[in-house]
Amino acid sequence: MRAKQKNPVTVCCVYLPPHAHIRQEDLNILVDQLPTPFLLLGDLNGHSTLWGNNDTNARGRQIERLISDYCLCLLNNDEKTYFHGPSRTFHSLDLAICSPSLMPQFTFTVGDNVHNRDHFPIFVSRADGVSVANRLPKYLFQRADWSTFARLAVITENMVDTVAIDDAVRVVTETILGAANAAIPQSSTRPHRLRKPWWNEECSVAYRRQRKLWGIFRRRPTTENLIAFKKARALARKVRRRSQRDSWVRFVSSITTSTSSKQMWKKVKSANGLYQEFIFPILKTDSATFSSPLEIANCIGNSFASISSSDSYSSAFLLTKNRAESTTLTFGTEQLLPYNSPFRMFELKRALSHSRNTSPGPDGITYCMLRHLNEHSLSNILRLFNRIWEEHLFPSK
Repeated sequence: MRAKQKNPVTVCCVYLPPHAHIRQEDLNILVDQLPTPFLLLGDLNGHSTLWGNNDTNARGRQIERLISDYCLCLLNNDEKTYFHGPSRTFHSLDLAICSPSLMPQFTFTVGDNVHNRDHFPIFVSRADGVSVANRLPKYLFQRADWSTFARLAVITENMVDTVAIDDAVRVVTETILGAANAAIPQSSTRPHRLRKPWWNEECSVAYRRQRKLWGIFRRRPTTENLIAFKKARALARKVRRRSQRDSWVRFVSSITTSTSSKQMWKKVKSANGLYQEFIFPILKTDSATFSSPLEIANCIGNSFASISSSDSYSSAFLLTKNRAESTTLTFGTEQLLPYNSPFRMFELKRALSHSRNTSPGPDGITYCMLRHLNEHSLSNILRLFNRIWEEHLFPSK
């Protein structure tokens, strides 16, 4: 298989039975046929101290020679990839061998759950950290330590008075975000796992107990711990099958003569864990149909502009608007008028009290963070706002 990246990579998966006679020439022919660069993955059933086993067998020596003769690289670390039930021992049998040019591009990790089998899953991923469909982390404000946040988020007068406005905004932003990262937990960046409809709380409890006993057995592989783990695994399998059966019975019972084929197939797909991925919708108007994201965004923008135009205002509002716009504003006067006087603390607090917890801007600072600043820091935030207002210099951000 050729995996398409910036540069195509050949991926070859191989299984070599433990008792089959494999000649060294056969392994050489396999490597000669692979277009470079390549990844050679699979259960090769070779033991060697090079990849974490306690001994080296004949198959392991064959693989060592293959790697040496072709100047290949081994991505494996010392993590175990196989659990032998009868002897209750762990071994490294699954290997990831690659061309030298791929060695710095990929990392090798092993999963911590055998998923009711004897081999652990192995993951060969890009070393540059490129991840698909990862979520952005969000602050979990319900678990925040606001006293610690207020103690760390100290905004001083020097921060806002003695440097340029851009620098002052940057320092204040870094201070608040640093305090938030230390005092407010964040959500995971892993993508959401879409559960199947039959998965319920009983399945979760049985699965957690199975994982717990598996961890105990990994640390202390005794006969008692193995029996306890196998019992928990059998119980978890029984609970899942019962839940699947009950869910299927409920689904079949819900199908009536009025159930549309669309609803039925939607339930069938969800029962198999198949969910439709998000795609950009097609926007239809009276005059045209738009499919590209840019065309859809421009169409929505034009619609908002039309709604916000003066043509949509009532005659009474237009009269008030024209009267207000005809009033001359003199910002150069030294007289303090409502539109040129500095902002005051009660105005800032009133604005914060009326604000809702909406999504933050590019700087990542939320209204909730500002509301939990201490009085001294909030007064210096106000000093920064007034400095921006009076100097007529808005931050470049």
